[in-house]
Amino acid sequence: MDNLSELLHGFTIAITVPHLALMVIGVLLGILVGVLPGLGAPNGVSLLLPLTFGMQPVSAIILLSSMYWGALFGGSVTSILFNIPGEPSSVATTFDGYPMARDGRPTTALATAFGSAAFGALVGVILITFLASWVAQVALAFGPPEYFAVYFLAFASFVGMGGAAPIKTVVALAIGFAIAAIGIDTVSGSVRLTMGIDELVKGVSFVVAVMGLFGIGELLVAVEEEFHARAVSSRIDWREVFGAVGRLPRHGVALLRSAAIGCWMGITPGGPTAASFMSYGIARRFSRRGRYFGTGEVEGIISPETADHAAGTSALLPMLSLGIPGSATAAVMMGGLMI
Repeated sequence: MDNLSELLHGFTIAITVPHLALMVIGVLLGILVGVLPGLGAPNGVSLLLPLTFGMQPVSAIILLSSMYWGALFGGSVTSILFNIPGEPSSVATTFDGYPMARDGRPTTALATAFGSAAFGALVGVILITFLASWVAQVALAFGPPEYFAVYFLAFASFVGMGGAAPIKTVVALAIGFAIAAIGIDTVSGSVRLTMGIDELVKGVSFVVAVMGLFGIGELLVAVEEEFHARAVSSRIDWREVFGAVGRLPRHGVALLRSAAIGCWMGITPGGPTAASFMSYGIARRFSRRGRYFGTGEVEGIISPETADHAAGTSALLPMLSLGIPGSATAAVMMGGLMI
């Protein structure tokens, strides 16, 4: 109850005209950052951080937080409309979001993503408010065996629940491991697989790899099918928006399951990216319409978006309670809080 009273007190401080204006500015900047592929939420918040040096602490926190949420959702916009994920955690949204948009339902896809993201973020806020002390103890007990188990479960989910043949998934994972191994070994400090190229010492950025795999491929397909490509309309029909949001309760099981996965992966080292992939895979396996995933299924958008934003919110819990950021963006925000 003490946490609840503090939360209500925080609302009284935040809901003022100057702070609401900062929220709007932060969200718009965050969406801009998320829409621009390759920039990402951590880089966007880092670029914004100097603007907060001369601000009051509360105003600075509001601006940084708004930027964070805007960047998370901004990555979903390009994933749905262009099949180019603006954020690594938005990759799973492309699987059904883009086919739904190409099918003439871009408004439904965006509205579904927005509603699911709002639900996931709300569940994360409730978790932080009521379970902070207990969850902090659980997160503190995590060690190398638990880290390995979480990642092993994520990779096993990719193999067992993916749409492609298992051997193809295993090969793709192996290629990913090889790319991730490039650079300096964090344990021994030795340099691996750089082939004498100095730029590879710092490793291969995950965002760069995702953009190369999804963005460039989509651009090449667009060039090849120039005369057959169908433009995705961006006109917003508000009746369709409210209708899509109103139909979300029909998928209550998927919402709750994805929120639970996202909160757990946000608190532990899994992060939003692993949460969105795992939630999509589990939804595909247990849904009665699982065979239609990848063709524009609604649950294929709900599951990764809910888990993504639930994990993004929950990642702030270990940062606030233990000083251990649960994501790269949370680490940047912790630096801002310390300043």
